[in-house]
Amino acid sequence: MRLETLIGKPLTAIEVCEPWAKALTTQPALRQNLAGALVLIFGNGHAAVSLVCTSPLRHLHCPNGTVFGLASGDAVSLGYRITLCDTADAFVLRSTVTSPQWTPWTRLTHSATGQTLTRIDVTTDQRAVNPQCWGLDLTFASGQCLRLSYRLDLDGCIELAAPGQHIGIDRITVEGPEQDFGWLHPATPLSFVLGEQVWRSAKVADWPHALRKALQSQQAPEVFYRQTMHRALMARFRQSPRLQQRLLALRYPVQVKDVPHGLIEEIAQTFRRQL
Repeated sequence: MRLETLIGKPLTAIEVCEPWAKALTTQPALRQNLAGALVLIFGNGHAAVSLVCTSPLRHLHCPNGTVFGLASGDAVSLGYRITLCDTADAFVLRSTVTSPQWTPWTRLTHSATGQTLTRIDVTTDQRAVNPQCWGLDLTFASGQCLRLSYRLDLDGCIELAAPGQHIGIDRITVEGPEQDFGWLHPATPLSFVLGEQVWRSAKVADWPHALRKALQSQQAPEVFYRQTMHRALMARFRQSPRLQQRLLALRYPVQVKDVPHGLIEEIAQTFRRQL
């Protein structure tokens, strides 16, 4: 299918996977505009067509987005992947990107729902965080325009917003595993092997008994804690290439509960030196 197939069809639904939750406390009204994956459904019944957008950083081993050829002869990448398919194929594709530790696909209430698409363009946005960011502009019969942009700086999210409108943050704060960037939290159930033992997570309660006892007997427990947490998180990211990719994509200062200050950045820098 070609993107032009969508023109003349009404936008009937928007569904998202891994939407942002607590990290955007200063901009709560914009949270729904960011997600790890989303589906825009155009038309009804058997004639319905789904535009599926997925994040390569989160869901694909290939780091490249969908590439378009321009009239100038240049080839440009959206950053994210798009697939145009019928609703049955879209259902199968959605099931392959849903992560068990996140909320499943949910339907958004959006002002564009019900409007007919009149134009779709591949354009660049000079006002974006990345000036060379290419995306899809969707124009509706009412005159409303939406843009689908890739936000590598925001954990590889796909942003759905009016052209020129972008969510910005100055730091990442993670209080628990269920939050945005929760994969950075020690208590997130991401198992790994360290010291010939399987750790269910990096939180103290899941440390081997000998290490927990050693922590209690240390004269400088904070030093021992930092060293052990460093080893545990290094093992987690080394054994999960996809999470390591997300770690290396971080662009903002990080503060994670139960992780010593600066440790996340230190671990990321270690992996960068190994590239």
